Amino acid sequence: MAYATRTVFFACLGMATVSTHSHNNEFKNIESTVIMNATHTNSYQASDKMGSVISITWQETSLFAEPFAEAMKSCWPIARPAYVPVEMQFLKTFPEVVGTEPYFKAFEPLLADGVEHVDWAATETVMAGMLEKHFVFDPATFSPAMIETYGKDKVFYVAAHDQLTGQLVGFITFLARSNYPQGIIKVMTFAVAPEAQNRGVGKLLMSSIFNIIPNIKTLFLCTRVTNETALSAYQNWGFVPEAQPIMDHQFNLAHWSFLSYHPATTNTLQSVAAQLKS
Repeated sequence: MAYATRTVFFACLGMATVSTHSHNNEFKNIESTVIMNATHTNSYQASDKMGSVISITWQETSLFAEPFAEAMKSCWPIARPAYVPVEMQFLKTFPEVVGTEPYFKAFEPLLADGVEHVDWAATETVMAGMLEKHFVFDPATFSPAMIETYGKDKVFYVAAHDQLTGQLVGFITFLARSNYPQGIIKVMTFAVAPEAQNRGVGKLLMSSIFNIIPNIKTLFLCTRVTNETALSAYQNWGFVPEAQPIMDHQFNLAHWSFLSYHPATTNTLQSVAAQLKS
């Protein structure tokens, strides 16, 4: 299952329309200064649907920390087969975004002669190159303005490994922004390896945040409107469409589906989280 949850890193760092002015919050270790390399780690174990033991390891860090950059780079081989097909499906469904949305400017030469003449293999290569930049990056290159904006935010990177083989089978990142209302957590990136699909790994990863952060009020995410597989999974897990999503930047609402999970009204993910053993 290709979840390919977006906010893709930095290009889509946000989602919201709940006000984002500063609030006191209960997130542990949210500091008042920019955090660059501090990390906190822990791990859990659980069994997937096949009975294989899955090791869930998490670290609390920041967007600009070297450990986070290293973790994201290690995830690209899994992220590529999850994200690229989803974005290609979207582009084929909404080719008009080329020439109208800046994010798709790189595709203008490829679609210059019309959709019927597109070299889709070449287009996929360009897409993969664009997406790779969200996973393979040097944190030292970010501007002071970017660090000022996001430097106080906390990132929770969670990785799932098959304990028998040691292979990375999935990952998820959660974002706790310092200016969100307390208890609001965003799913930033999320993918499961093709060979680990349909084993319940995705659900284990999504539920892990309830063992990491107490008192979550809302867990939210967005994905392409064309990503029907992921949308179905999220709704099966208890996510519901969000009419007033949090947005840290502008989204074309015709192209994104926003969903929220409210622990006060559903217990699906918390029940899975309770099965994770330290």
